[in-house]
Amino acid sequence: MLEALPGAPRLREATGGTRTEMYRKDRVRCIRGSANLREHRLTGKTKTRRVVAACCNTPIFLDFTQGHWVDLYGPLWPEGSLPPLQMRTMTGDLDDASALPSDVPNLKTHSVGFFLRLIGAWAAMGFRRPKIDYVEGVLDIRD
Repeated sequence: MLEALPGAPRLREATGGTRTEMYRKDRVRCIRGSANLREHRLTGKTKTRRVVAACCNTPIFLDFTQGHWVDLYGPLWPEGSLPPLQMRTMTGDLDDASALPSDVPNLKTHSVGFFLRLIGAWAAMGFRRPKIDYVEGVLDIRD
């Protein structure tokens, strides 16, 4: 849906997945252009929101609002600067996961190690859940 917006970059990789990088909310800032950020929620009750720069329809991050992290979309990084891929998760949702490369673990869901790292990061934050309060308004997506 976000890729279909006028001028939006491609989010899905050749594998069909969407590359994201997880960061603690206390380490993410918008230093310029926050007035252009809009949120999109899949339903009125969902706790995740996709945040898009409405000026160019570029998806910026996915925010689990009750969590302590955000997932920054991979296409944001300049060529050659994206951190190395560590794992693929939720590959169990694919019709045929056998086509995935074996360069990193391809996890059907989230692993225990994944959750331990997530909880460790939260502990390092003093179990805080910072709010990202600089997103202004809702993205107008019409079917």
